[in-house]
This record gives sequence, C-alpha cells and structure tokens, in this order.
Amino acid sequence: MKSEKYNRKNFLTTIASTTGGVLFNTMLPVSSAAQNQSFFTEGSESEYLFSEGLTYLNTGTLGPCRRETIEESLKMWKELESLPPKFYGKFGADVLAEKTRNLAARFLGCTLDEILITNSTTSGMNAIAQGLRLKAGDRILTTNQEHGGGLLCWNYFAKYYSVIIDKINIPPDENDAALILKRVKDNLRKKTKLISVSHIFSSTGLRMPIAEISSLARSNGTLCIVDGAQAAGAIEVNVKKLGCHAYATSGHKWLMGPKGTGLLYLSKDVQDIIRPMQFEESYNTYNDGNGVVNLACILGLGKAIEYLESIGLNKIEEHNLVLRNRLYGSLIDLKNVTILSPEKDSLASPMLTLLLSDRFESTSFVKMLLDKYKISIRPTHKEFGFNGIRFSVHIFNTEKEIDFASEVMHKELT
Repeated sequence: MKSEKYNRKNFLTTIASTTGGVLFNTMLPVSSAAQNQSFFTEGSESEYLFSEGLTYLNTGTLGPCRRETIEESLKMWKELESLPPKFYGKFGADVLAEKTRNLAARFLGCTLDEILITNSTTSGMNAIAQGLRLKAGDRILTTNQEHGGGLLCWNYFAKYYSVIIDKINIPPDENDAALILKRVKDNLRKKTKLISVSHIFSSTGLRMPIAEISSLARSNGTLCIVDGAQAAGAIEVNVKKLGCHAYATSGHKWLMGPKGTGLLYLSKDVQDIIRPMQFEESYNTYNDGNGVVNLACILGLGKAIEYLESIGLNKIEEHNLVLRNRLYGSLIDLKNVTILSPEKDSLASPMLTLLLSDRFESTSFVKMLLDKYKISIRPTHKEFGFNGIRFSVHIFNTEKEIDFASEVMHKELT
C-alpha cells in the first residue's frame, strides 16, 4: 500500500527544510534505555502487518498480531479443516488448548487450576457476575472511570436482580493513590459484596493501587474483582502479588493475541463462591459447558504469550514507559491540551490521555490524524465525560514514532 502525502518521513523532511529545524530543537534526546530495548527493526520486513507509513499508537483499543502468531493460528486452522473431527474435544483439542492454559497461568503468576480461557475481558467479567449468583440488596463498589465492558454485568444484575451499585467519583485529572484508597475505604460497607475496579483505567491510563485495594477488600470480607484489559502484556502482572480474588483480561490488546481470546483468573479461595456456568464441569477449555471453542486462535494466543515471555515483561514495561514518558515530556507545555494521565510515577502506565480544548473535537481530531498523517490513536469514550484523546505505546513502537507524533501534535494544536 502506498504511503500518504504526510507520512512520517515526508513530514519530518518538510519540517526540517521549512523551519530550519526549529522544532527539532525541542525534541528530547534519544534514550539509551529505549535504544537498548528496541524490539522493532526498521528497514527489514516487519513482524507486523501494518500498512505502509502507519504509526500505530492504539494498542489499548486493539493490539496487532505478529506474523508468527497469525501463522500459528492459520496452520492449525488449515489442519482442523482438513478433517474437521480430527481434534474435536477429547480427540486432541483439549490437550492442545491446555498448552495455552499452562502458558497463561505462568504468565499471570498463578496455578493451572486457577486459570480459564475466555474470548474477552468482558466475557470473563460476565462469567464472574453470573457465577456469583448475586441477590437483591448485595452491594457492588466500583468507580466512575470503568470501561463499559466491565460494568455491563453489574448493571444487568442491578436492573434485573436489584443489586445496588455504589460508585466512587475519581476525577480524570486526579492521580493520587492515597486519596483513591481513602475513598475506597470510606465507601466500603458491611453489605459490600465486591469491589470491581480496573487495573489500568482505559480513560486516563491511571494504574490503580490494586494490591492495596485488595487488602482493604479482604479485611472487610469483600471480594476484589479486577478488569485487567489494559494491563496484561503492557506491564508486569502477578495476580498473587496483587492479592485480588479474580482477574479478567483480553488476548486482543497488549498480549497481541488473536481477536476473540481472553483469560480469567479465579483464586482458589473463591472457587466455591464464583461458579461460572460454562466452567461448572471443569476449568479445561474443552468441556461440555463451554462447547466448541476457537482452537486455532487459542493456540495463536499461546504463541503470543511465548513471545512476550521470551523478552521479559520487565523489559517490555520499561520500554513502554520510557516511550510514554518521552511523549509526556514533549507535550507537557503544549497549548490547547492538558495531560490527564499521571506523571512519571508508580501510577503511570503505557497509555497517555490528553484533554483537548473546546476548539477541537476529539473524534474529528483523531480522524484527521489518521487521514492526514497515518497516526492511529483513539478518542476517549464519551461516557467518561471529557473531550479526550489517548495514545497507547507498546513493544513495537519506536522513539522516531513518538517524536513524529509529538511534532504533528505541535503543528496541529499550536
């Protein structure tokens, strides 16, 4: 595919020739940490299938599969279709799927008998809610910054079973762990059945103090349920260290696995309390309650997890935060925007959210970036109530891409 008029190379060349390189004087120096941990080699065949000239800063919406992951899925898909019953159920599919379960358990820091394969974070959250068998008067504590996919299950039980939802208000520009924990503690009641909270807010990229929230929940006899859609694969996640009772995440975002895959952790100490219908018989991926699953994509998810493990989540998280902090530093004084995400501290994540001034509408601005510069980011969801845009930085992104995005932002917003 031919690149557009304003691709990265053309844009930076134009800036240098027309301004004498003035904007380049504001560029941050190249980071040795990012250089040493670059996992993407330009000039050679890409590991990804991005269209030519695309700057993809949108993993928080959908992560790209690597070629190796796609090939693994296609290989199995073709083999399955050569003789459809060949691996059906006990004829081999269960063994193949369990390989991915084993990888997922190790990846999240739990045991095999605590991990389930789902098709998304949302399906995992739904399984938790259905398995809890909530009743009228049960209280759920959550926040006003939760993604709709993690809230729908609780809203359903509120609508049809008279469960009560208590919401903590966390302003989008508030990045204070102590204040957040105080609000959680102040809103916990004796009848609070569970706390449901995101590990990383999709709205602002705020990394929540989950270990501390889990501790508060346990001390109150309350379950801690975590929506981990924006965390697993982006940062190190060890569910045992977090102390939560349940953790749902997606394969299609930061794990860079096939779309329609997900993981669900259920701690041993709640498996008698949370009993999802589809896993009542067994946590094995192939069971009578779960039916026929997408084995090809599940094996692709295993390949994606193996790749991340081969690099190390500590290195991936460091790489992601170095680039995210570089973008933060280059935009901090930019006119017509306010950075809502945390600064360089323990609450920061690989996502960066900006509040646009009223001169710009977020959805139109994001479309312009894609159409004019082939930069892919996303507007924040309207239900969060602010005019925001969000950048997501992952393993395949480079400092050149960050600097290009920064230059474009300065050009369009100044």
